[in-house]
Amino acid sequence: MFRYAQINDESVVMSISSLSGEVIADHLILINDLDVELDIIYNRDAGEFTPPEPTSIESTPTVEEMQAQTLLNTEYTGLLTVMNEQ
Repeated sequence: MFRYAQINDESVVMSISSLSGEVIADHLILINDLDVELDIIYNRDAGEFTPPEPTSIESTPTVEEMQAQTLLNTEYTGLLTVMNEQ
């Protein structure tokens, strides 16, 4: 068996396949003895797989922040209504 990582145009591993024969294709990287996971990046120049850069995750607003935003939105809507009536 031959194990391959299939990469997309951005060199991100999209799938891992076990094939019965050897395949030569730009989007298939032979990984027989490597521990490769989905979504990691293949560096063609170095011939290595690296994890993607961590993405920042926005923190969830607190209840107080959501209440304040709701109040602001309500006041803004009220002002728009008054302005449209004039």
